Amino acid sequence: MRPLIQKKSESTGDMLRFWRQLHRISQMDLALDVGISSKHLSFVETGRSQPSRQMVLKIAQALKLPLRHRNAFLKSAGYASEFGEEPLDGPKMEIVRQALQRMLEKHEPYPAFVVNTGYKILMANSGFDRFVKFFVEEEALKKYDNVFRMLFAEDGLRPCVKEWPAVEHLLLARLWEEVLATQNSELIELYQDLSRARSSGAPLDLRIDAHLPVMSLTLEKNAVKASFFSTIATLGTPLDSTTQELRIEMLFPVDEETKQFLRR
Repeated sequence: MRPLIQKKSESTGDMLRFWRQLHRISQMDLALDVGISSKHLSFVETGRSQPSRQMVLKIAQALKLPLRHRNAFLKSAGYASEFGEEPLDGPKMEIVRQALQRMLEKHEPYPAFVVNTGYKILMANSGFDRFVKFFVEEEALKKYDNVFRMLFAEDGLRPCVKEWPAVEHLLLARLWEEVLATQNSELIELYQDLSRARSSGAPLDLRIDAHLPVMSLTLEKNAVKASFFSTIATLGTPLDSTTQELRIEMLFPVDEETKQFLRR
């Protein structure tokens, strides 16, 4: 059985084997992609051979490792990190913050927000604040700095979500796919917490709305109903792990009723 969650403090060979098996790539195919013999790759995987820095980077590129894990891969082989991790509020990220702020503002009055890989809310527009304050107490904005925790919480958005069991099922499936792809520790903890508190494990009819080509999220409170679908954007060609992990999520109304609600 293939490993699913990477263990901490693994050796170079262990990390190589984990990611190779996770992506279901044979030693021969990976060796061809990297341009070395399968025997040499096998020696690296078993610890009998020490890879050069360039080889570690080539293997990481072939396996499409997130930048954070490429740094960890280099560190396990005894090399310095290749990619930085600038804080979003740092001076080097000012141009990125300005671009994100412009995207958020241009999306008004519709909700939009920026999160990291673990879905911690880093930036949000006023449309998002007004949307949350209508459906939950303003205290939720202070209590929850994670959009998934706010959505899944009983004192958050969850009581207002229509067809919650189906929505919960689909969102947890999405999170699990991201856990596998990123192996991000914050995301793993989030998925485990939400999974333990899931409302039901029974089979579900997942056809939330057969009239739409995308999944919609519908909330209802005091006879007011609002339905949205979302898009997620990332920054292209990142050279920094923080930049690579940023996600811009924008909610769009699916009907005229929701458009009018947001404009009010």
